[in-house]
Amino acid sequence: MKNWIKLVVITLLLAAVIHVATVAVLPYGITLHTLVGMKQKTTDGQMNMIYQAPPITADSRDVVRPSPDLLYSICVYEVSDKPLHVVAPIPDDTYWSMSFYAINTDNFFVVNDRTAKSNPADILLVGEDMPYHDTADSEVVIAPSNRGIILFRILVTDKNELNDLMQVQEQAYCSPVD
Repeated sequence: MKNWIKLVVITLLLAAVIHVATVAVLPYGITLHTLVGMKQKTTDGQMNMIYQAPPITADSRDVVRPSPDLLYSICVYEVSDKPLHVVAPIPDDTYWSMSFYAINTDNFFVVNDRTAKSNPADILLVGEDMPYHDTADSEVVIAPSNRGIILFRILVTDKNELNDLMQVQEQAYCSPVD
């Protein structure tokens, strides 16, 4: 009987350790995997640049569970040394959003076509405790991690407007502030 109790206790402890490790480590692994993949797609493998994903097809997997009704753009950010200036025009008469994700996959800031303070949306992303010059034009967002992902989405409600929306998509940029 004592061996049975010992086996149950060891199994429960092992399950608890695996559970905690999964919950604590898996989000970082997911983001790091995405960071590496997106970094390879950007020009010269640089951070702080936007990757404009082509329209979604059945084979698309740059974004987890992509919607064929959305245009996606992704900026892999690094704000340990310099703030990042993010500017994205907002198309008329359709849904648009910009979502900021920390290294642990936490979504820490979202702006959409209804909540944006300006058009184009103008964000200054800064790292925690980072000195920066406050600009009157940009909305300042403090990132809880120095690395992460910014995901842009544009809803395509009419395929006849796809080219116009792709032109709007291509105008968005992320640029380190000197």
